[in-house]
Amino acid sequence: MTGMALLGAGRMGQVHAAAIQAAGARLAVIYDPVTPAAEALAARIGAKVAPTAADAMADAQADAVVIATSSDTHVDLVIEAVRTGKPVLCEKPLASSLADARRCIATIGEAAARKVFLGFNRRFDRGHASLRAAVHGGQIGRLEQLIITSRDPFPPPLAYVPRSGGLFRDMMIHDFDMARAILRQEFVSVTAHGSSIIDPEIGRLGDIDNASVTMLAADGAIVTILNARRCAFGFDQRIEAFGSAGMVLSDNPRQSGLKRFTADHPGTPAPILEFFMERYGDSYAAEIRLFLECVRDGREMPVNARDGLMAAYLAEAATASCKQGRTIHLTGPDQEFGDV
Repeated sequence: MTGMALLGAGRMGQVHAAAIQAAGARLAVIYDPVTPAAEALAARIGAKVAPTAADAMADAQADAVVIATSSDTHVDLVIEAVRTGKPVLCEKPLASSLADARRCIATIGEAAARKVFLGFNRRFDRGHASLRAAVHGGQIGRLEQLIITSRDPFPPPLAYVPRSGGLFRDMMIHDFDMARAILRQEFVSVTAHGSSIIDPEIGRLGDIDNASVTMLAADGAIVTILNARRCAFGFDQRIEAFGSAGMVLSDNPRQSGLKRFTADHPGTPAPILEFFMERYGDSYAAEIRLFLECVRDGREMPVNARDGLMAAYLAEAATASCKQGRTIHLTGPDQEFGDV
């Protein structure tokens, strides 16, 4: 059984700890700068606590490293983990800025970048994966429009906002990656709009909580992404792919298959799921399993740090578009966007 070093014992660290166990791997050692958090998780799992991230990565019982610390720490930890020679899985995003993502790739090199698994877990959601397969299999003809909707049930803690990198770089980063995975091509332009109308405090901290992005692909396909930090009816996660021969939809799973037929509820289905682990818990375990399979077979990771760079590039372009009030024409991840 593969032993894992987990860096981070906060919310995402706990998500990955559960996924590691569900995937049949063993959580050997945990590090978190907040020692009581690491100790609490380690006690539940039966792992030991390392005093530093370097100690966790170097631990003899750790065959691989999972990074689930705050976004602004990812790059330095990825660089350090790659230098150990151990396989690495890093939770998204690769970096909280495009500059840091570039620095990461430049430091570890292109070959190593393709062996760092980037935790875009939504690629492994059953509905989203089935939609992607249907598009790639030509079931809807030529893809013409893609609509990705991602709305959280409630805003994040305000303390999280300044360290997140912003909605485009942290929340919508999943959707940029999903769009690239479905279209299998790059984009030629990005137009973004955003506002802070859900919680004015988020705006005062320099971020937005309500956003839309339109991207044009080289073949003319149009991608629309909608994000909101609050959704009154649950965790709203849908993808619609429309093509020349039809449409496929990855819809919201529901709390049950129950549908109520009464005067007040004429065929009302059960509510959608309310928490991201209910919605995506299985995808995190599938992600870990695929990571371990790639490690065992010596394969490049199917979603890797290079994909993280490209998603960061789209996020930076969207940030620039929103702040500068213009469409950004894309030329490649070395492009500069001015003050964003």
